[in-house]
Amino acid sequence: MSLTVRDLMLSLYQCATVSESATLYDAVVVLESTRKMYQRWDYRPRIALVHGENQAIVGTIRHYDILKALEPKYWEFGTLPWSPGLGLKKEFVKSTYQRYQVWTEPLQDLCRQAAQLRVKDVMRIPSETEYIDVETSLGEAMHAMLTGNHPSLLVTDSTGVIGILRLSDIGSYIVNEIKKYGANWDADK
Repeated sequence: MSLTVRDLMLSLYQCATVSESATLYDAVVVLESTRKMYQRWDYRPRIALVHGENQAIVGTIRHYDILKALEPKYWEFGTLPWSPGLGLKKEFVKSTYQRYQVWTEPLQDLCRQAAQLRVKDVMRIPSETEYIDVETSLGEAMHAMLTGNHPSLLVTDSTGVIGILRLSDIGSYIVNEIKKYGANWDADK
């Protein structure tokens, strides 16, 4: 049996969603309440889908975006001069920390200030490689995640975004399959 994105995706109604006009405080409350709503320890949403006025998904907000929003100095130099996952040298990371003087304010103060930021000012607008059709093979989806360094993909059909495919869900499926075949392999010895 060949799996498709549909087999492992979370549908939109299972996802944390927040309006682009909401505050960062609202977004973190939604993330927490979504986790509690499902009472599943294996489902810890780390992303909220952001919708516009017409309810269409226009972006995402992840823990990474929340952390970046906490430190206002990151906004001063706009787009970061590097991309996550590039394998930066430790010396470079340390020099940029010192040069930009980030994270010098007490974390509690940064959190208090960030709570009132608007989601639209913090959210990420996904690139075209972060969207995948619901009928796409799971293999192609995994390839898109690995080559794009994406922890999740927005799942679409002809109506727009209908859910999300998370690397963590694929990982859980694969771990269970490996255990199943590993158990059978031990029995065959």
